[in-house]
Amino acid sequence: MEMQNQFGKIIEELQKKCPVIHHITNYVTVESCADAAICAGASPVMADDPEEVENITAGSDALVLNIGTIDYNKTIAMERAAAAAKKKGIPVVLDPVGAMSSAMRLNFALKLLQSGAITIVRGNYDECKALVDEKAAGRGVDGITQADEGEKLQAAKALAAKFNCVVALTGKVDYVSNGKQVLVLNGGNEMLKKITGAGCMTTTLCACCAAVCKDYMTAAALGVVIMGQAAELAAGFMEKKDGPGMFKTRLFDGIYHVTGKWNLINLKPEERMN
Repeated sequence: MEMQNQFGKIIEELQKKCPVIHHITNYVTVESCADAAICAGASPVMADDPEEVENITAGSDALVLNIGTIDYNKTIAMERAAAAAKKKGIPVVLDPVGAMSSAMRLNFALKLLQSGAITIVRGNYDECKALVDEKAAGRGVDGITQADEGEKLQAAKALAAKFNCVVALTGKVDYVSNGKQVLVLNGGNEMLKKITGAGCMTTTLCACCAAVCKDYMTAAALGVVIMGQAAELAAGFMEKKDGPGMFKTRLFDGIYHVTGKWNLINLKPEERMN
């Protein structure tokens, strides 16, 4: 398939260039994101002091903004970093963690999107729907709304069109849209729900791919596919006595193996473009 060939080329570039991925992220999953980036072949840097973020961003190949543990200083840092990235044409991946549950998070995520600096949004259905409707009416950071495929597809497409970006709406089934087309992806494993950081790491993987590919819809799709394939490998590595802790450890092994042997990646027959 054409997209599979594109995936292979992106991963080859990722391994060859070892792009620097600047993260301003949350303290719950910061180490997991760094490990995911390294396993994929990238070089993570975590810097969130407002005094240095512009310099760090300017020397990076992609920027991740994750609002999972947002505070006043981080909002300043994120705005400065986003502006620096926009000025230099560096892709910015936003993870709007819990945007549906807090007016502060929602309004700040919308402010970043309205700045025109955001290249890719990676979130769950509730987060993406909140950004489309501009309403915060949820609880916690996990998506709990039981939406059907049509609703999720439409949310991804509407958010991408609204802010002229690519949206990767992830869950049991994943939807990647540029506002006109939607790629529907099936992959992963139920154990992803039992660990912290699965979504955050997927965001990092999208940034890794975007750092070496200007086709941001394909880059975002590949980031999602890498996580899905890695989860399937991790589940296959486990023994009966293992649980979520071992699964998370194996997940890093999965990312390493998928990106080290990119021919493991295959679009499945049920995956399609709408």
